[in-house]
Amino acid sequence: MRFRVPDFSYNHRDDEEYGVDYGILMDIKNAHAEWLNAQNLFNNVSDPELVDYAIYNMEAAKKKYMYMLKQARMKGIEGINNLLYHYGE
Repeated sequence: MRFRVPDFSYNHRDDEEYGVDYGILMDIKNAHAEWLNAQNLFNNVSDPELVDYAIYNMEAAKKKYMYMLKQARMKGIEGINNLLYHYGE
């Protein structure tokens, strides 16, 4: 699964609030990337001693991502609905 944030142009709105919204969207994108990396680690770990770590890391990354999405929705950030998810790419 890939995650993309649409290319927002700062020319659209030059106010400070837009920059904050964009920053939050980028933080969400980064949190999603961390989650994907943790899933990849879990899927590829071969050492039994690392399985517990991989599970913990994956769950922590997922919770961080879900928390950030929730916070963005609560703040009414409009761009949250424009996030694109691509499976199997």
